[in-house]
Amino acid sequence: MMTFRRFESFYPASEKAPLIEKFFHKVRVDEVDACGVVWCVRYASYFEQGRGKWGQKFGFCYQDMIQNGFAMPIVQFHADYYHPLRLNETLCIQTQCLWTEGAKMNFRYQIDTENNTLAVQGYTIQIFTDLAGKLMVIRPEFAEKFFQKWDRNLQK
Repeated sequence: MMTFRRFESFYPASEKAPLIEKFFHKVRVDEVDACGVVWCVRYASYFEQGRGKWGQKFGFCYQDMIQNGFAMPIVQFHADYYHPLRLNETLCIQTQCLWTEGAKMNFRYQIDTENNTLAVQGYTIQIFTDLAGKLMVIRPEFAEKFFQKWDRNLQK
């Protein structure tokens, strides 16, 4: 098996533990090609589902963003593919949000097969913008409070 090329070197080491959510997904017919293998662009959707489940768990949903006047577009997306995924397979999609001091959010993803074979690892970097798309160089208030709460919970 290949070692992952990007995580450790791309994200600076943090002493703060990531916030993690896992969920299971069964591969549907609309997600595969004619050979029954998951089409490569579907992984972006799996990552998006992971961020959505993560947001539900930790109180940082897309609705919260819109209601608080900001968005989080992806500025970097990366995926390393190790093992093909097939129709009707059950996947475990793990999403981690990594601590950062910057006005952005770093997400890391791992997708495993039902027999714990590593299939895909990847990451996204998302920045904060207002709803018109203008870059925010500091975190919006909602996000700042989220990070403060995260930091307080880590100190306990």
